Amino acid sequence: MTLYDLLMNIYAEYGFSKEVTINVVKPGKSGADEIKQMMVDFRNNPPKELGGSKVCLVKDYQTLEAKYADGRVEKLNMPTTSNVLQWFCEDGTKISVRPSGTEPKIKFYTEIKDPSFKCAGCYERCTKAAEEKIEVIKKDLGL
Repeated sequence: MTLYDLLMNIYAEYGFSKEVTINVVKPGKSGADEIKQMMVDFRNNPPKELGGSKVCLVKDYQTLEAKYADGRVEKLNMPTTSNVLQWFCEDGTKISVRPSGTEPKIKFYTEIKDPSFKCAGCYERCTKAAEEKIEVIKKDLGL
């Protein structure tokens, strides 16, 4: 069995997942201010839907709160705070966003899941669908 075959078997057993990092560069002082404002805006007005799927949970590692779509709020048990937001969607999509600590950019870590993956023949279809979904998410976030 090749490594590729093993990966296809893992996808078939646990579901397909594609992860892509989106880097948005904002140079200079105005860029740093813009990134800071983006985080403020995302906190004050989190997306309700991403890539066609309802956001069902928002985790804010700065306030250490998890906010559910039904209004419930739970505390996150973390030793320290961090300027990170995570959005979890009903279809399993997860987006984590954080400003870079060393570069003039904000990073969006996307994870797209597709439970319809059944065999290696599904790989191309699932990959294409995930890439298309990521483009929709970029538009949803104004990127």
